[in-house]
Amino acid sequence: MSARPGTVPETSAPPRLFLPPLVTRLAGPVVVLAAWQVAALVLPMGGTLPGPAAVLIKAVQDFGFALPHLGQTAKEAAFGWLCGNVLAIAAGVLFMLVKPIERVAFRFFLALYCLPLVAIAPILTAILDGDQPQIVVAAQGVFFTTLVAVMLGFRSADTASLDLVRAAGGGAWRQLRSVRLWAALPALFAGLRVAAPAAVLGAIIGEYLGGQKGLGVAMVYSQQNLDVTRTWGLALDAAALAGAVYGLTVLVERLVAPWAREGQANSLPSLSRTGSLARRAFAAAGAGLASTVLMLLLWQVVIKSSGLSPFFVKGPLDVWTYLSHNSDKVMGPLGTTLRNAALGYVAGTAAALVLASLAVSSRFAEAVLMPVAVVLRTVPLVAMTPLIALLFGRGVFTVVIIAGLVTVFPCLVTVVAGMRAAPDSVVDLVTTYGGGSMRLLVTVRLPYAMSAISAAARLAAPTALLGALLAEWLATGTGLGFLMLRAGSNAQYNLLWSAVVLVTAVSILAYASASAAESALLRRFS
Repeated sequence: MSARPGTVPETSAPPRLFLPPLVTRLAGPVVVLAAWQVAALVLPMGGTLPGPAAVLIKAVQDFGFALPHLGQTAKEAAFGWLCGNVLAIAAGVLFMLVKPIERVAFRFFLALYCLPLVAIAPILTAILDGDQPQIVVAAQGVFFTTLVAVMLGFRSADTASLDLVRAAGGGAWRQLRSVRLWAALPALFAGLRVAAPAAVLGAIIGEYLGGQKGLGVAMVYSQQNLDVTRTWGLALDAAALAGAVYGLTVLVERLVAPWAREGQANSLPSLSRTGSLARRAFAAAGAGLASTVLMLLLWQVVIKSSGLSPFFVKGPLDVWTYLSHNSDKVMGPLGTTLRNAALGYVAGTAAALVLASLAVSSRFAEAVLMPVAVVLRTVPLVAMTPLIALLFGRGVFTVVIIAGLVTVFPCLVTVVAGMRAAPDSVVDLVTTYGGGSMRLLVTVRLPYAMSAISAAARLAAPTALLGALLAEWLATGTGLGFLMLRAGSNAQYNLLWSAVVLVTAVSILAYASASAAESALLRRFS
């Protein structure tokens, strides 16, 4: 029987599987533990993968040993998380109020984010005192991702609301305070959730590369003593710490802005670029030149103020001279790293998009996937890489897995937040007319999440490159990552600094390419 004109056809919504909240919350950890136990029993690990029961028992027995290290890592991660996020939010506000500063400083911050930890952690240890190097590394891992999230949120503000404030005589500050700050909350909290495990991981890597105390240092001692179970127990402590910070961030989000997780639309960022293509290209070139000059000046200032020997610290002229005569030593390994990073980038972003689609289509799937993603993001790759290499060898496949792992989590959280920002009215309309989860995903959630997807793709570009370097350093013995490790061990500092400069430059180009693709995509959707 057909519906009367002007009425909504009656449809029966697809049945939903109801599960108690406690079951859905425990689903993720249970899945992880079950898969872990099966892998420990079935796969030939040679003792490198103890079962979860053995690890848990060892973690309980080692509680007195691990507690001081856990407290040290928590302190470093907390300071790094706080400093990185405060600076990122302040920079985002400044960028929105003073556009010329953004054009210059954003590239500078990108360069700092792209610096490989393998190379800079020993330098920070030589320059800074106490636990400051670990805090800086943690803040570096937090700052840029939060900055991108804040800028995405600011630019997703409703255009009509901004025009209304402007018509009432309000300037950029009034628009920011009245409209943009509220519009930015969903993206901001997504960035803060990404920052939680990133801060813990940054602190542990900093400890691993040059600390005196903390979970990273304890893992080094455990690995040197071939105590695999203790190493995994410490990794479990790290995952628990990151999970606690992640959960606390989600709780604060629900208390401060319960509407931020879903039902609020993130519109596509407004594209304010005006003028001819030649004018925009000239402006971009000018901003790029200014950023380069700023980076070179800061580089020289840091060298002069550090008081370190010129044998250890190299300047821009040293790098230029070395590359002009020895470019063949770095170009081959650079090509290997670029191939590995490209494969990891494609794998990580594709996996994040698929997992995000599953998470927004099913609360149960989200409860399973997000704890797994947090654990995989937090467990230090220095502990996981031997296992991954044992399973998949020391070739390109291992590099792709590691580069993909460091890429998946930030992309997943960002895309899920974007998909859940689709307005309830549109979701209800599609559901009322009989649209299922797949139709809702294709026609509503993906289009509304386009800005979040493009932001995730931008972040993934330099992240995949850093992941490839880490995999080469820890597992394969090829590429620019291993070249930097060997150069540092052999005191070939001209080669080391030249490799760092090339990696940073390539990371910036990769980010710029992703940004150009994003602009074209958003213009088409706009």
